[in-house]
Amino acid sequence: MDSGDAQRKKIKELLKNLHLDSSLLLDKTENHLELVNEFNIDFFTQIKNEYPQLSDSEVIICYYLFVGFKSKEIAVFLNSSTRAVEGKRYRIAKKMDLQKSDFTLVEYLNTSFKSLKKVES
Repeated sequence: MDSGDAQRKKIKELLKNLHLDSSLLLDKTENHLELVNEFNIDFFTQIKNEYPQLSDSEVIICYYLFVGFKSKEIAVFLNSSTRAVEGKRYRIAKKMDLQKSDFTLVEYLNTSFKSLKKVES
């Protein structure tokens, strides 16, 4: 086996372990929103006030996008498919009425909630 094949195998194993670990973590909690809520409660409060029509899972996806995760990474955290996350992103943008604007969902979240970004030292 050449080094390229070995690297791909290691990456697949890492993703598999990450997927298993994240689903075990989520299974131990009553509500995923409560788990994530500890990280930035101000974001969750503000987005729920501005967009009460968003479900808890949609708010979680918004938070993950806000902090910089890609759809593929979010799918692993939520034990879902990338396609399902992309579908939710589309529905979130629709609920936020972003189809008619020049903003993408990520740009909108980063612009609208930038005062809530935690500064890392």
